[in-house]
Amino acid sequence: MRSLSTNTPLRLAATSLVFTSLVGCSQLFEDAEFNKFRPGDPRSSAWCPPEMEHFPVEAAHNIGYDHASCGTGTCEISCPDWNANSDWGGDHHGIDVFAYQRAPLVAVAAGEIVAVGTPSSTSGLRVRLRDACGWEYYYGHMDEAVVYEGQWVEPGQLLGYMGYTGTGSTHLHFNVSDDGDYSNDINPFDLLNATSATACDSGETWTEEEEESPDDTSEDTTDDTTEVEEEEEESTDSSGDSNFGECGWATGDAYLFANEGIESCDGRFTLLMQDDGNLVLYKNGSGALWNAGTHGNAGAAAVLQADGNLVVYSAWGTALWWSGTDGHPNTIMWVSDNGDLVIYDGWDVVWNSGTGWY
Repeated sequence: MRSLSTNTPLRLAATSLVFTSLVGCSQLFEDAEFNKFRPGDPRSSAWCPPEMEHFPVEAAHNIGYDHASCGTGTCEISCPDWNANSDWGGDHHGIDVFAYQRAPLVAVAAGEIVAVGTPSSTSGLRVRLRDACGWEYYYGHMDEAVVYEGQWVEPGQLLGYMGYTGTGSTHLHFNVSDDGDYSNDINPFDLLNATSATACDSGETWTEEEEESPDDTSEDTTDDTTEVEEEEEESTDSSGDSNFGECGWATGDAYLFANEGIESCDGRFTLLMQDDGNLVLYKNGSGALWNAGTHGNAGAAAVLQADGNLVVYSAWGTALWWSGTDGHPNTIMWVSDNGDLVIYDGWDVVWNSGTGWY
């Protein structure tokens, strides 16, 4: 079966879409270390304005949760951001930036890494960067950090990867404070909006290049009793079908036959063409979220046609179910990290399973 989740993030053009989890962090989380200065630290506040030189995410992105661009259960992303807004305020100390699971996170300014770790269950893994003026930049909910405390970094240098530790959705929680106190922060919207275009210089492009894959092991990684661990996953697609991406997505004329599937990039969701003929979206380890209702048709296959229509055909070529999205020849089908199956035509959602709340 196809199991396309890998540790390599989907590569994007500046005007691509990546579909992420719906809601950011709506509650206050406290970093216990924020109110503690180390012995001998003379700093009490910053002595010059913050000057971010680079956007914190090295990929297309969406700044700040809003219903208009994230209300379908996925967030539209672009580079620079066409949907930027601020969700800072109240108990939400910072702004959430959406991209995709394991999107690269980079230094916004030259400075010292002053903390790496998980100070609380709601912060998840975080990194704190202090610039020469004393401003601290907080990167929350990371999947992985690749820097260490005391390390000096330059603008654009890799700090780690976006994730959802301490929360239920894939995003970066970004906080800026002038004294290291998490709750004494500023609204970073203007800084983020001003540097959004710097994320477009990463050289990342949307690609459908074939990736080298090992021989088909015939292991069914969609067993809903098995917990999927991202670091142990590798591609088992031996078909060489370039219409399937590295994880989570497919383009026109992509077929799924019995017991073949597509996994989301974070490994939590699988679209499976079952051997009973039903096309089913699973949350791994939990159960079915959506299905086409085509069970009882052994030998059926699903195809995202070149005209944009997702169709389940019987073994005799009879259409059993379809998404009704014909007339959209440039569609991309995406199993998102928040549990939504989405068909996009450029910027527009033309169909989705309506399950993007997980």
